[in-house]
Amino acid sequence: MIEMVLGKETEMGLKELFKANAEDYMLLSFLADKLEAAGRKEEAKILREKARVEMGHARGIFEKLFAHTGTESMLGQFTKEEAEEHVSEYNNVAMKAKEEGHADIEAMLCAYAEQEKDIAEATRKVAKAL
Repeated sequence: MIEMVLGKETEMGLKELFKANAEDYMLLSFLADKLEAAGRKEEAKILREKARVEMGHARGIFEKLFAHTGTESMLGQFTKEEAEEHVSEYNNVAMKAKEEGHADIEAMLCAYAEQEKDIAEATRKVAKAL
């Protein structure tokens, strides 16, 4: 059951906080992996604990957004962002990397942009099936 509609600013703020917490979770997790590989197990453990807190925050925010907007709305917005914004961002950064002499980064980001298009198409199909 969908709860009362969120105000525009509240919804936008929750979406940004969700993305920030999810990003923090990933960064701390990846750093913990690197620290563990370097033999810094205690430091890795500390970062993993904090990463779990960030994940908890992201989950809590997701649940609030989901309760107020539902699957179709969230998936539709994700698909739109994935198809338009993310692909253009990948391509823009890829072109800057190329200009600055980083062909490896350009190639990686161009490949990722193609995968982002595929993700958008897959989520579009799922949204349509709902």
